Amino acid sequence: MTEAITNTSAHFQGSGVVSFTTEQLRDVRPGLARIRVDVCALCGSDKRLLASGAAVVPGHEVVGTVVESAPGAPEAGTRVVVFIPVSCGECKACLEHQNNRCYNLEGLMGWQFDGGFAEYMDVPPQCLIPVPDDIPSDVAVLALDTFGTAAHALRLGARTQPVGIQNLLVIGCGPLGLGVISVALAMGIPSVHAWDPNESRLGLAQKLGATAARDLESINQYQVVAEVSGAEPARATAQNLVEPGGAILALGESNDPYVMPATPRWRRTDCFTVRSFYFPPSEVADNWDLLRSHGARLRDTIMTPTRLGDLEETFTRFLDGDFVKPYITHEEN
Repeated sequence: MTEAITNTSAHFQGSGVVSFTTEQLRDVRPGLARIRVDVCALCGSDKRLLASGAAVVPGHEVVGTVVESAPGAPEAGTRVVVFIPVSCGECKACLEHQNNRCYNLEGLMGWQFDGGFAEYMDVPPQCLIPVPDDIPSDVAVLALDTFGTAAHALRLGARTQPVGIQNLLVIGCGPLGLGVISVALAMGIPSVHAWDPNESRLGLAQKLGATAARDLESINQYQVVAEVSGAEPARATAQNLVEPGGAILALGESNDPYVMPATPRWRRTDCFTVRSFYFPPSEVADNWDLLRSHGARLRDTIMTPTRLGDLEETFTRFLDGDFVKPYITHEEN
């Protein structure tokens, strides 16, 4: 079936250089399914691979269509999103449908296994999640890092609060921060504030329905603070603004260690610090409902379609801030 079909894929050489190869597709390895990539969104974490180079094809926010199925995979023709943790399916966490917590995690799609900056990709069956027919592909891709990660973090944060989350501050209005805002509003959290030093990003947060936070000096202001930038000043701000008994959702990633300051303020404050990774399959159905209510609005606010062949230029514009959440699409406009 695939002998006459070619696959163009992107390769990160390091220092921002992207190259492409076009090769005939080989037969699918036993145990894997093959999908045609319809949409693959760029993620801030991809910037690390862009700088360092990658041994595999990057791209981990993927919506595709199954072209060759496998045991345990959806049938050919099914639209799917790619769940990036390659879990074992046998450990305690996997048996409880918490595959994001797999004890024997083999790696991640787009990081240790070839990802979606390509026309086709081969995927373990357990990593394929069918997309409901009523959700377009350019909205469905938000179900992964942007909505899925945000929703999981907010659910964990809500478990620390006896009355749930009533008052939320989001620090950092990049794609994930804006996702946290959208999900929080979709969940009905009454008070959602946002802050970002970039006024245009803060304006996007306000466009989505958040209130701009202007006082970053007074302590004990917010029940829950989602720190999404990973920057040390933002982490310090979160420590000051959270109420005693509140929670900090540590979502921002950087190469700097996460430090809890040895200050009198920190020593004298009860506080939960919640670190979450991705989302479990058990939350997928609820995440589709969140997308139905707020996904299209977020797409229209932050997403820009581009082409695979323009990936290096797209990343340049992503790094420069011209694009908030670009994605490659193989569909004709």
